[in-house]
Amino acid sequence: MTLPYSPTSSAEHLRQAAELMREHPEPVFAQAHSLLAADDLEGAAGALEAWLQQERGSPPAWLLLGHLREARGHGLGALQAYFQAVTRAQRAGHWRDQSTTPAQLLAPVVHAIERVRVSRRELFYGSYDDLRQRFGNTAVARVDRALSGYLKEWQAVPADPRQRPRFFYFPDLPSVPYLDPSLQAWAPTLREAFPTIRRDALRVLQEDSGLEDFIQLKDGERPEAYLTGAAAKPAWEAFFFYRHGERYDENHRRCPDTSAVLESIELCRIESQAPEICFSVLRGHTHINAHYGVTNTRLVMHLPLVVPPECALNIVDAGEHAWKEGELMMFDDTFKHEAWNRSEQTRIILLMDCWNPHLTEIEKQAVKQLIETISALHLAHRPRKGRSDRR
Repeated sequence: MTLPYSPTSSAEHLRQAAELMREHPEPVFAQAHSLLAADDLEGAAGALEAWLQQERGSPPAWLLLGHLREARGHGLGALQAYFQAVTRAQRAGHWRDQSTTPAQLLAPVVHAIERVRVSRRELFYGSYDDLRQRFGNTAVARVDRALSGYLKEWQAVPADPRQRPRFFYFPDLPSVPYLDPSLQAWAPTLREAFPTIRRDALRVLQEDSGLEDFIQLKDGERPEAYLTGAAAKPAWEAFFFYRHGERYDENHRRCPDTSAVLESIELCRIESQAPEICFSVLRGHTHINAHYGVTNTRLVMHLPLVVPPECALNIVDAGEHAWKEGELMMFDDTFKHEAWNRSEQTRIILLMDCWNPHLTEIEKQAVKQLIETISALHLAHRPRKGRSDRR
Protein backbone atom coordinates (compact mmCIF):
# COMPACT_ATOMS: atom_id res chain seq x y z
CA MET A 1 0.00 0.00 0.00
CA THR A 2 1.38 3.39 -0.99
CA LEU A 3 0.21 6.10 1.37
CA PRO A 4 1.88 9.26 2.64
CA TYR A 5 3.43 8.65 6.03
CA SER A 6 4.31 11.33 8.53
CA PRO A 7 5.11 10.45 12.16
CA THR A 8 2.62 11.75 14.69
CA SER A 9 2.19 10.97 18.37
CA SER A 10 0.19 7.87 19.23
CA ALA A 11 -1.99 10.02 21.47
CA GLU A 12 -2.93 12.22 18.52
CA HIS A 13 -3.79 9.22 16.34
CA LEU A 14 -5.87 7.80 19.17
CA ARG A 15 -7.75 11.06 19.46
CA GLN A 16 -8.34 11.16 15.69
CA ALA A 17 -9.47 7.53 15.49
CA ALA A 18 -11.81 7.82 18.44
CA GLU A 19 -13.37 11.07 17.22
CA LEU A 20 -13.91 9.81 13.68
CA MET A 21 -15.51 6.58 14.88
CA ARG A 22 -17.84 8.26 17.34
CA GLU A 23 -20.75 8.12 14.91
CA HIS A 24 -20.04 4.55 13.77
CA PRO A 25 -23.24 2.45 13.89
CA GLU A 26 -21.97 -0.24 16.29
CA PRO A 27 -22.92 0.71 19.88
CA VAL A 28 -19.49 -0.39 21.10
CA PHE A 29 -17.94 2.70 19.51
CA ALA A 30 -20.24 5.02 21.42
CA GLN A 31 -19.38 3.13 24.61
CA ALA A 32 -15.64 3.32 23.87
CA HIS A 33 -15.89 7.03 23.05
CA SER A 34 -17.73 7.69 26.32
CA LEU A 35 -15.06 5.85 28.31
CA LEU A 36 -12.30 7.73 26.47
CA ALA A 37 -13.97 11.03 27.31
CA ALA A 38 -13.63 9.99 30.94
CA ASP A 39 -9.93 9.12 30.37
CA ASP A 40 -10.70 5.43 30.96
CA LEU A 41 -8.41 3.89 28.32
CA GLU A 42 -8.46 0.50 30.01
CA GLY A 43 -12.26 0.42 30.07
CA ALA A 44 -12.51 1.45 26.42
CA ALA A 45 -10.02 -1.22 25.38
CA GLY A 46 -11.87 -3.82 27.44
CA ALA A 47 -15.18 -2.95 25.78
CA LEU A 48 -13.69 -3.34 22.32
CA GLU A 49 -11.91 -6.58 23.21
CA ALA A 50 -15.11 -8.12 24.57
CA TRP A 51 -17.03 -7.10 21.46
CA LEU A 52 -14.34 -8.39 19.12
CA GLN A 53 -14.47 -11.80 20.76
CA GLN A 54 -17.94 -12.08 19.21
CA GLU A 55 -17.64 -9.82 16.15
CA ARG A 56 -14.16 -10.45 14.79
CA GLY A 57 -14.57 -8.84 11.38
CA SER A 58 -14.60 -5.11 12.08
CA PRO A 59 -11.42 -3.38 10.87
CA PRO A 60 -12.39 -0.02 12.45
CA ALA A 61 -12.76 -1.70 15.86
CA TRP A 62 -9.37 -3.38 15.51
CA LEU A 63 -7.88 -0.05 14.42
CA LEU A 64 -9.23 1.81 17.45
CA LEU A 65 -8.13 -1.03 19.74
CA GLY A 66 -4.62 -0.81 18.30
CA HIS A 67 -4.40 2.90 19.07
CA LEU A 68 -5.75 2.30 22.57
CA ARG A 69 -3.18 -0.39 23.26
CA GLU A 70 -0.37 1.75 21.86
CA ALA A 71 -1.40 4.69 24.04
CA ARG A 72 -1.27 2.36 27.06
CA GLY A 73 2.23 1.16 26.13
CA HIS A 74 1.21 -2.35 25.02
CA GLY A 75 3.44 -2.68 21.96
CA LEU A 76 2.76 -6.31 21.01
CA GLY A 77 -0.97 -5.97 21.66
CA ALA A 78 -1.07 -2.85 19.49
CA LEU A 79 0.77 -4.65 16.69
CA GLN A 80 -1.68 -7.57 16.87
CA ALA A 81 -4.67 -5.25 16.63
CA TYR A 82 -3.18 -3.17 13.81
CA PHE A 83 -2.36 -6.36 11.90
CA GLN A 84 -5.95 -7.57 12.24
CA ALA A 85 -7.31 -4.17 11.18
CA VAL A 86 -5.14 -3.83 8.09
CA THR A 87 -5.35 -7.41 6.83
CA ARG A 88 -9.11 -7.65 7.31
CA ALA A 89 -9.72 -4.31 5.58
CA GLN A 90 -7.40 -5.07 2.68
CA ARG A 91 -8.91 -8.52 2.11
CA ALA A 92 -12.22 -6.70 1.66
CA GLY A 93 -10.63 -4.26 -0.82
CA HIS A 94 -10.29 -1.31 1.58
CA TRP A 95 -7.28 0.66 2.88
CA ARG A 96 -5.12 -0.38 -0.07
CA ASP A 97 -4.33 3.17 -1.19
CA GLN A 98 -5.69 6.67 -0.79
CA SER A 99 -8.62 5.99 -3.10
CA THR A 100 -9.82 3.07 -0.94
CA THR A 101 -9.24 4.78 2.41
CA PRO A 102 -11.73 7.33 3.81
CA ALA A 103 -9.96 10.69 3.99
CA GLN A 104 -10.91 11.17 7.62
CA LEU A 105 -9.30 7.80 8.53
CA LEU A 106 -6.15 8.28 6.48
CA ALA A 107 -3.79 9.30 9.27
CA PRO A 108 -4.75 6.54 11.77
CA VAL A 109 -4.73 3.91 9.00
CA VAL A 110 -1.34 4.96 7.64
CA HIS A 111 0.09 4.89 11.16
CA ALA A 112 -1.21 1.34 11.65
CA ILE A 113 0.22 0.15 8.32
CA GLU A 114 3.63 1.62 9.09
CA ARG A 115 3.68 0.01 12.53
CA VAL A 116 2.89 -3.38 10.99
CA ARG A 117 5.50 -2.95 8.25
CA VAL A 118 8.32 -2.01 10.60
CA SER A 119 7.49 -3.93 13.75
CA ARG A 120 6.38 -7.22 12.22
CA ARG A 121 9.80 -7.89 10.72
CA GLU A 122 11.56 -6.97 13.94
CA LEU A 123 9.17 -9.13 15.97
CA PHE A 124 9.62 -12.20 13.79
CA TYR A 125 13.41 -12.08 13.63
CA GLY A 126 13.50 -11.41 17.35
CA SER A 127 11.37 -14.47 18.13
CA TYR A 128 14.41 -16.76 17.96
CA ASP A 129 17.14 -14.25 18.77
CA ASP A 130 17.94 -16.17 21.96
CA LEU A 131 19.09 -19.08 19.78
CA ARG A 132 21.15 -16.76 17.62
CA GLN A 133 22.87 -15.40 20.71
CA ARG A 134 23.59 -18.89 22.08
CA PHE A 135 24.61 -20.72 18.91
CA GLY A 136 25.60 -18.02 16.43
CA ASN A 137 24.25 -16.72 13.12
CA THR A 138 25.24 -19.82 11.16
CA ALA A 139 22.99 -22.06 13.26
CA VAL A 140 19.87 -20.09 12.25
CA ALA A 141 20.97 -18.88 8.80
CA ARG A 142 18.53 -21.16 6.96
CA VAL A 143 15.69 -20.01 9.21
CA ASP A 144 16.61 -16.39 8.42
CA ARG A 145 16.41 -17.18 4.71
CA ALA A 146 13.02 -18.90 5.11
CA LEU A 147 11.68 -15.95 7.09
CA SER A 148 12.90 -13.42 4.52
CA GLY A 149 10.99 -15.41 1.90
CA TYR A 150 7.87 -15.43 4.07
CA LEU A 151 8.16 -11.65 4.34
CA LYS A 152 8.34 -11.52 0.52
CA GLU A 153 11.79 -9.98 0.51
CA TRP A 154 12.58 -12.45 -2.25
CA GLN A 155 10.46 -14.82 -4.36
CA ALA A 156 10.39 -17.93 -2.20
CA VAL A 157 8.70 -20.39 -4.56
CA PRO A 158 9.71 -24.07 -4.81
CA ALA A 159 11.34 -25.03 -8.09
CA ASP A 160 9.12 -28.13 -8.30
CA PRO A 161 5.65 -27.02 -9.51
CA ARG A 162 4.05 -29.93 -7.63
CA GLN A 163 5.10 -28.37 -4.31
CA ARG A 164 3.23 -25.29 -3.06
CA PRO A 165 3.26 -24.72 0.73
CA ARG A 166 0.21 -22.65 1.61
CA PHE A 167 1.75 -20.95 4.65
CA PHE A 168 5.49 -21.26 5.28
CA TYR A 169 8.18 -22.50 2.90
CA PHE A 170 11.65 -23.50 4.11
CA PRO A 171 13.70 -23.31 0.89
CA ASP A 172 16.82 -25.22 1.92
CA LEU A 173 15.23 -28.61 2.59
CA PRO A 174 15.27 -31.53 0.12
CA SER A 175 12.31 -31.32 -2.25
CA VAL A 176 11.17 -34.96 -2.14
CA PRO A 177 7.51 -36.13 -2.22
CA TYR A 178 7.97 -39.48 -0.44
CA LEU A 179 10.62 -39.91 2.24
CA ASP A 180 12.10 -42.90 4.04
CA PRO A 181 10.32 -43.25 7.44
CA SER A 182 13.56 -44.52 8.98
CA LEU A 183 14.88 -40.95 8.82
CA GLN A 184 12.93 -40.53 12.05
CA ALA A 185 14.82 -42.06 14.97
CA TRP A 186 11.54 -43.05 16.62
CA ALA A 187 10.13 -44.90 13.60
CA PRO A 188 10.98 -48.39 14.98
CA THR A 189 9.05 -47.64 18.18
CA LEU A 190 5.95 -46.74 16.20
CA ARG A 191 6.31 -49.69 13.85
CA GLU A 192 6.71 -52.19 16.70
CA ALA A 193 3.59 -50.84 18.40
CA PHE A 194 1.41 -51.65 15.37
CA PRO A 195 -0.54 -54.54 16.99
CA THR A 196 -1.28 -52.49 20.11
CA ILE A 197 -2.34 -49.37 18.22
CA ARG A 198 -4.46 -51.40 15.82
CA ARG A 199 -6.35 -53.00 18.71
CA ASP A 200 -7.12 -49.57 20.15
CA ALA A 201 -8.34 -48.29 16.79
CA LEU A 202 -10.63 -51.28 16.21
CA ARG A 203 -12.11 -50.87 19.69
CA VAL A 204 -12.76 -47.16 19.09
CA LEU A 205 -14.47 -47.98 15.80
CA GLN A 206 -16.61 -50.66 17.44
CA GLU A 207 -17.60 -48.33 20.29
CA ASP A 208 -18.52 -45.71 17.67
CA SER A 209 -17.94 -42.74 19.98
CA GLY A 210 -15.40 -39.94 19.97
CA LEU A 211 -15.26 -39.73 16.19
CA GLU A 212 -15.78 -36.34 14.55
CA ASP A 213 -15.73 -35.06 11.01
CA PHE A 214 -12.16 -34.32 10.01
CA ILE A 215 -13.26 -31.43 7.80
CA GLN A 216 -14.77 -28.58 9.80
CA LEU A 217 -16.56 -26.51 7.20
CA LYS A 218 -16.61 -22.75 7.42
CA ASP A 219 -19.70 -20.71 6.64
CA GLY A 220 -20.53 -20.96 2.96
CA GLU A 221 -18.27 -23.96 2.30
CA ARG A 222 -19.63 -27.14 0.75
CA PRO A 223 -18.39 -30.63 1.66
CA GLU A 224 -17.87 -31.61 -1.99
CA ALA A 225 -15.07 -29.04 -2.18
CA TYR A 226 -13.05 -31.43 -0.01
CA LEU A 227 -14.68 -34.86 -0.27
CA THR A 228 -16.16 -36.62 -3.30
CA GLY A 229 -16.54 -40.26 -4.34
CA ALA A 230 -19.21 -42.79 -5.19
CA ALA A 231 -20.69 -42.93 -1.67
CA ALA A 232 -24.07 -41.30 -1.12
CA LYS A 233 -22.43 -39.30 1.64
CA PRO A 234 -18.60 -39.40 1.50
CA ALA A 235 -17.21 -39.44 5.02
CA TRP A 236 -13.82 -38.81 6.61
CA GLU A 237 -13.77 -38.99 10.39
CA ALA A 238 -11.10 -38.80 13.06
CA PHE A 239 -10.45 -39.82 16.63
CA PHE A 240 -8.02 -37.15 17.78
CA PHE A 241 -5.21 -37.51 20.25
CA TYR A 242 -4.00 -34.00 19.40
CA ARG A 243 -5.39 -31.32 17.15
CA HIS A 244 -3.77 -27.94 16.54
CA GLY A 245 -1.54 -28.73 19.51
CA GLU A 246 -4.47 -29.35 21.86
CA ARG A 247 -4.33 -32.64 23.74
CA TYR A 248 -7.59 -34.62 23.78
CA ASP A 249 -7.20 -36.04 27.29
CA GLU A 250 -10.34 -38.19 27.21
CA ASN A 251 -9.21 -39.93 24.03
CA HIS A 252 -5.79 -40.56 25.59
CA ARG A 253 -7.54 -42.15 28.59
CA ARG A 254 -9.61 -44.36 26.30
CA CYS A 255 -6.47 -45.60 24.50
CA PRO A 256 -3.75 -45.66 27.19
CA ASP A 257 -1.43 -47.99 25.27
CA THR A 258 -1.48 -45.87 22.12
CA SER A 259 -1.12 -42.76 24.27
CA ALA A 260 1.96 -44.20 25.99
CA VAL A 261 3.60 -44.86 22.62
CA LEU A 262 2.87 -41.38 21.35
CA GLU A 263 4.17 -39.69 24.48
CA SER A 264 7.38 -41.73 24.30
CA ILE A 265 8.49 -40.35 20.92
CA GLU A 266 9.45 -36.92 19.62
CA LEU A 267 6.36 -34.91 18.73
CA CYS A 268 6.29 -31.72 16.72
CA ARG A 269 4.96 -29.34 19.39
CA ILE A 270 3.97 -25.85 18.23
CA GLU A 271 1.42 -23.98 20.30
CA SER A 272 -2.00 -23.74 18.58
CA GLN A 273 -0.57 -25.58 15.57
CA ALA A 274 0.89 -29.01 16.28
CA PRO A 275 0.97 -31.87 16.83
CA GLU A 276 -1.91 -33.27 14.86
CA ILE A 277 -2.40 -36.96 15.62
CA CYS A 278 -5.48 -39.12 15.09
CA PHE A 279 -7.00 -42.36 13.95
CA SER A 280 -7.97 -41.26 10.44
CA VAL A 281 -11.13 -43.09 9.39
CA LEU A 282 -11.94 -42.97 5.68
CA ARG A 283 -15.26 -44.59 4.86
CA GLY A 284 -15.89 -46.64 1.73
CA HIS A 285 -16.12 -44.91 -1.66
CA THR A 286 -14.77 -41.62 -0.32
CA HIS A 287 -12.20 -39.52 -2.17
CA ILE A 288 -10.19 -36.74 -0.48
CA ASN A 289 -9.71 -34.15 -3.20
CA ALA A 290 -6.26 -32.99 -4.29
CA HIS A 291 -4.79 -30.20 -2.19
CA TYR A 292 -1.59 -28.74 -0.72
CA GLY A 293 -0.35 -28.71 2.89
CA VAL A 294 0.82 -25.72 4.87
CA THR A 295 4.58 -26.05 5.43
CA ASN A 296 7.47 -28.31 4.51
CA THR A 297 9.02 -27.94 7.97
CA ARG A 298 6.53 -30.63 9.01
CA LEU A 299 5.94 -33.94 7.23
CA VAL A 300 3.15 -36.49 7.58
CA MET A 301 3.69 -40.00 8.94
CA HIS A 302 1.13 -42.77 8.38
CA LEU A 303 0.93 -46.07 10.24
CA PRO A 304 -1.71 -48.06 8.29
CA LEU A 305 -3.92 -50.04 10.67
CA VAL A 306 -6.82 -51.36 8.55
CA VAL A 307 -6.42 -51.19 4.78
CA PRO A 308 -9.03 -52.72 2.46
CA PRO A 309 -8.26 -53.16 -1.24
CA GLU A 310 -8.33 -50.15 -3.56
CA CYS A 311 -7.04 -47.64 -1.04
CA ALA A 312 -4.17 -45.29 -1.85
CA LEU A 313 -2.54 -41.93 -1.39
CA ASN A 314 -1.47 -40.21 -4.58
CA ILE A 315 1.00 -37.37 -4.98
CA VAL A 316 0.08 -35.81 -8.31
CA ASP A 317 2.69 -36.60 -10.98
CA ALA A 318 4.82 -38.47 -8.43
CA GLY A 319 2.88 -41.71 -8.18
CA GLU A 320 0.48 -43.63 -5.96
CA HIS A 321 1.31 -45.25 -2.65
CA ALA A 322 -0.89 -48.19 -1.65
CA TRP A 323 -0.87 -48.48 2.14
CA LYS A 324 0.09 -51.82 3.67
CA GLU A 325 -0.93 -52.61 7.22
CA GLY A 326 1.93 -52.10 9.66
CA GLU A 327 4.26 -50.47 7.12
CA LEU A 328 5.11 -46.84 7.86
CA MET A 329 5.04 -44.26 5.12
CA MET A 330 6.09 -40.59 5.27
CA PHE A 331 5.48 -37.82 2.77
CA ASP A 332 5.70 -34.07 2.31
CA ASP A 333 2.14 -32.83 2.10
CA THR A 334 3.13 -29.52 0.49
CA PHE A 335 3.19 -31.56 -2.73
CA LYS A 336 -0.25 -31.70 -4.33
CA HIS A 337 -1.84 -34.91 -3.14
CA GLU A 338 -5.11 -36.79 -2.77
CA ALA A 339 -6.33 -40.02 -1.17
CA TRP A 340 -9.14 -42.49 -1.75
CA ASN A 341 -10.93 -45.56 -0.49
CA ARG A 342 -12.74 -47.20 -3.39
CA SER A 343 -13.77 -50.27 -1.42
CA GLU A 344 -16.89 -51.09 0.60
CA GLN A 345 -14.95 -51.24 3.89
CA THR A 346 -13.47 -48.60 6.19
CA ARG A 347 -9.82 -47.62 6.05
CA ILE A 348 -8.03 -46.64 9.30
CA ILE A 349 -4.55 -45.20 9.71
CA LEU A 350 -2.71 -43.52 12.55
CA LEU A 351 -1.99 -40.10 11.05
CA MET A 352 0.52 -37.75 12.63
CA ASP A 353 2.58 -34.78 11.63
CA CYS A 354 6.28 -34.78 12.47
CA TRP A 355 9.30 -32.57 12.10
CA ASN A 356 11.11 -32.64 8.79
CA PRO A 357 14.17 -34.74 9.73
CA HIS A 358 16.44 -32.54 7.59
CA LEU A 359 16.08 -29.71 10.13
CA THR A 360 18.67 -29.45 12.88
CA GLU A 361 17.55 -29.44 16.51
CA ILE A 362 18.33 -25.72 16.72
CA GLU A 363 16.35 -25.05 13.54
CA LYS A 364 13.37 -26.98 14.91
CA GLN A 365 13.36 -24.81 18.02
CA ALA A 366 13.76 -21.63 15.97
CA VAL A 367 10.90 -22.61 13.65
CA LYS A 368 8.73 -23.46 16.66
CA GLN A 369 9.33 -20.04 18.23
CA LEU A 370 8.87 -18.23 14.92
CA ILE A 371 5.61 -19.99 13.99
CA GLU A 372 4.21 -19.45 17.47
CA THR A 373 4.98 -15.74 17.14
CA ILE A 374 3.41 -15.52 13.69
CA SER A 375 0.33 -17.39 14.95
CA ALA A 376 -0.04 -15.09 17.95
CA LEU A 377 0.06 -12.08 15.66
CA HIS A 378 -2.44 -13.51 13.20
CA LEU A 379 -4.88 -14.89 15.73
CA ALA A 380 -4.79 -12.14 18.35
CA HIS A 381 -7.27 -14.18 20.43
CA ARG A 382 -7.47 -17.92 21.08
CA PRO A 383 -7.91 -19.79 17.78
CA ARG A 384 -11.13 -21.46 16.86
CA LYS A 385 -11.06 -25.11 15.87
CA GLY A 386 -10.98 -25.47 12.15
CA ARG A 387 -9.94 -27.49 9.17
CA SER A 388 -6.61 -29.25 9.04
CA ASP A 389 -4.84 -30.25 5.86
CA ARG A 390 -2.91 -33.39 6.79
CA ARG A 391 -4.34 -36.41 5.03
